[in-house]
Amino acid sequence: YLSGLTIYPWRILIHLSKNHQITVLTFNHKKNKKEELKIKNLKILYLPYLFRLSKGFISPQSLVYFSKEIKKADLVFFNQPNVEGLPLMILAKIFRKKTLSLLHCFLSGKKNWLDYIIINLANKILKIQLFLSDKIIAYTKNYLESFAIYKKIKNKVVFTLPPIKKLSVDKKFFQKLKKQKGKNVWIGFSGRIAQEKGIEYLIKSIKLLTFNISRLFLIFAGPYGENVSGEESYYLKIKKMLDDEKINYRFLGNLNEKQLGAFYKAIDVLILPSVNSTEAFGMVQAEAMLLGTPVIASNLPGVKIPISLTKMGEVIEPKNEKQLSLAISKILKNRKKYTNKNLVKKAQKIFDIKKVYKFYDNLASHIHPNSTEAVKKRLAQQSKYD
Repeated sequence: YLSGLTIYPWRILIHLSKNHQITVLTFNHKKNKKEELKIKNLKILYLPYLFRLSKGFISPQSLVYFSKEIKKADLVFFNQPNVEGLPLMILAKIFRKKTLSLLHCFLSGKKNWLDYIIINLANKILKIQLFLSDKIIAYTKNYLESFAIYKKIKNKVVFTLPPIKKLSVDKKFFQKLKKQKGKNVWIGFSGRIAQEKGIEYLIKSIKLLTFNISRLFLIFAGPYGENVSGEESYYLKIKKMLDDEKINYRFLGNLNEKQLGAFYKAIDVLILPSVNSTEAFGMVQAEAMLLGTPVIASNLPGVKIPISLTKMGEVIEPKNEKQLSLAISKILKNRKKYTNKNLVKKAQKIFDIKKVYKFYDNLASHIHPNSTEAVKKRLAQQSKYD
């Protein structure tokens, strides 16, 4: 299951595992059984559960494993949003363990009454965990201050950008893509094919372009269909729209990091037409920028930040296919304005992963009962990307 919710903590924990012993408590979407793995320096413990509900797990038996692991821990790191972690958070407070929450986003997007109930319940449980957390990490103040809860938790929130790599490029795969592309225009999308991504508005915008679209292709990189939990029907809807509108397209599926780097280099522009607050930043934007590809993204809290920092793209209102169409034309006609050596160097300085790792090293070292006010001030000063 690939998304920022899994990729960000994976990179952070792999880095922290160089100096810390880390056990990851999680669930397996494909196999319902207890399983223990060792990946690099991480101990991964898959927990059993009674049943799945939407994208979550109902697991009373996890309390046994939570109780066992909490006694050995000095710090409990919560990957938010989650529902399953609430009992662990309560146990952490009972055993007086320090707690740290990495907040990716709040949930949104309601398809039906059941989704409405689940999402509202999940957000309430998330807020309880945030109130109980000793420290909260978020990507941008711009995103978090758009929620009323920020005023109540702001004294324990620190900000840092996500850990974004400058991807290497698979040269053979790049040449393959360039050969397939020929003289056509490739508009790229990178991410899960999921409802909050707003791909239907991208499709509608293509039909509004004033130039001949017979040489234009939509190229999708990332998991789709049954490979995205709870989103198979949305993928089928998108595929039908593409076929009905006779738009050229390709789904490349999951790509490794070097193949994804080749994808960013091959496309002419990357588009992130997200529609709700489940999207809080959009790491694919920064990945594309680091390889010199301009971006169009929705004017949503957090999501608009990469473009505002680098000036390597255009921001459009969500669900506005007309604005999106105009932005595509604008970038394709004047691409050098949005990508050049100076802009790429600026992006590389802004999204320097070493700064992010240093932030987490300091945070992990100083979250303990004897933390001084001076340490807290230093942590707050490290995040200047508000």
